Amino acid sequence: MATPAEVKNDMAAHAAYWHRRDKRIFRACNDAAKVIAMYLDGSQVDGRTYWGLRRRLLDLSSPTSRTPVAGAPNFDRALTTLQTLNAEADR
Repeated sequence: MATPAEVKNDMAAHAAYWHRRDKRIFRACNDAAKVIAMYLDGSQVDGRTYWGLRRRLLDLSSPTSRTPVAGAPNFDRALTTLQTLNAEADR
């Protein structure tokens, strides 16, 4: 299993790749990298930010989404990491 820092770096790399290729994927990857970084820094993440990003990641990871096949980011891994970090922050 990848560490949260590895997932953050992966999402940042995907955001750089998808910039100007697919706006939805770029935004989701970029936001996931930022929110994971916030959790790792110990910053507070408000519920609207977390739940909104979670919804977008769920939509993009569903089999019926318009996500391109070649080089698509692993949104499930990002989603799992966010859920774990959010659960740890709530303790």
